[in-house]
Amino acid sequence: MDKWFAVVGVFGYIGLLIGYILAVTYLSPEKRRMFHGVFASMSVFILGGMILQSVGAITDVHFVESVLSAMGITAVLMLGLYVYLRQKKRPPEKSFQPSTPRPSLSIRSERAPSLPAENPDEEEGQPFLDSSSLENIFRKGFSVLLYGPTGSGKTYGVIFEHLGKLVKRGERDGIVLIPCSDGMEDYDLLSKPMPIGPRDKVRILQELEKEFPDLDQSALSRILGDWTRVEGPLREVFRRAQKGERLGVVFDELNRASRSARNLILKAMDPVLGHYELHDFTSGEVLRVPLEKIQFCATCNLGASYSQTHDLDESLLDRFQSVLFVDYNTGLEERILEEEGLPPATVSQLMSVAGALRDAYRMGHLNAPLSTRHLKNWGRAVSGGGDPRETARMLWVDRLIAHDRHGYPDEEQVAGILEILAATFAETDGVRGDVRKTSQEETSRTSQGG
Repeated sequence: MDKWFAVVGVFGYIGLLIGYILAVTYLSPEKRRMFHGVFASMSVFILGGMILQSVGAITDVHFVESVLSAMGITAVLMLGLYVYLRQKKRPPEKSFQPSTPRPSLSIRSERAPSLPAENPDEEEGQPFLDSSSLENIFRKGFSVLLYGPTGSGKTYGVIFEHLGKLVKRGERDGIVLIPCSDGMEDYDLLSKPMPIGPRDKVRILQELEKEFPDLDQSALSRILGDWTRVEGPLREVFRRAQKGERLGVVFDELNRASRSARNLILKAMDPVLGHYELHDFTSGEVLRVPLEKIQFCATCNLGASYSQTHDLDESLLDRFQSVLFVDYNTGLEERILEEEGLPPATVSQLMSVAGALRDAYRMGHLNAPLSTRHLKNWGRAVSGGGDPRETARMLWVDRLIAHDRHGYPDEEQVAGILEILAATFAETDGVRGDVRKTSQEETSRTSQGG
């Protein structure tokens, strides 16, 4: 019987280890920590029991049998839990088969009924930001965070538009845009690298030579190199605000910034006794400005599909007094397409395709949505005489689909997009075919008459 317990214990611990490795490899960090806790606690329990038994503190053989049984039971439970969590994590099927709801080719959302729009320019089912309320938020100087899908006009269509109105009215003195990237660290916000030309290098060397006359100029030249560091964008904002300017600062794609940069921004946005403080650790200086001198704004793309992005923690989100979701503004997109010279029927068709593809993206069938920028470029190409399906294939189809590890496109997603395009522009193709047929008949009659 003891041999059976030993066999169960050995294989149980191996199963425990395999379950932990699978969890670490395939599950999310939250589930990973749970498996790590179970594995670590069981390992400590077993190791402690072995040590106590080896020193003679435990002489009851039933303890060993109990430990081995617990190991086997825990291994089975962990394996079952892993299979259950793995099934929940499995992404939806990517095919456009009829078994799954096909994205609607209508620009009107079918996800939920909505009340009739009081504003005729507002599309049914389209999330609408009240312009007057939003303008009031910006005028009050509230810090604003906008999030939403890429290319939905968060930065220039909303933030810059409202801050620009404040600048025109003299309520703000300027806008500072700080693009965030995955490689941006905290010191880049305080002092950023800048290449220097030969003249600037000679000037800097002369100034250093006056300040340090005992140092050799050639040594200074080697130390200086071809780069220098100048004032960073966030320090510039605080310096200008100290001089009395009222500024709006915009962190574009904030969740792309590194953890250190986000921590520095978090501290800078913390109101301390009626003012903001920026601790410049590169110089040891502390810059303090009144709260009304700086209005913080930011945009971000949240979601698992955006690479090189980080989730914003609650402490940073709490610094923003207004957090708003910005979806694609279909009314604005229609006006953009009309300004490109497209007829209403073609505008409706392009918007229909955009709505269907965005619904497909939300259901997990596509890797990215059709942004306003891509839609505008598509409309410009079609207005120039291009075929809608061919120009779409050349401009944005490959942007929306997934690719395998070798770089090859997902053929099912490509076929699904082409199917939507074909269904939308089938009537147009029929009209074009009738026109071509009529033209050929007229040409034939003319030649016969001649």
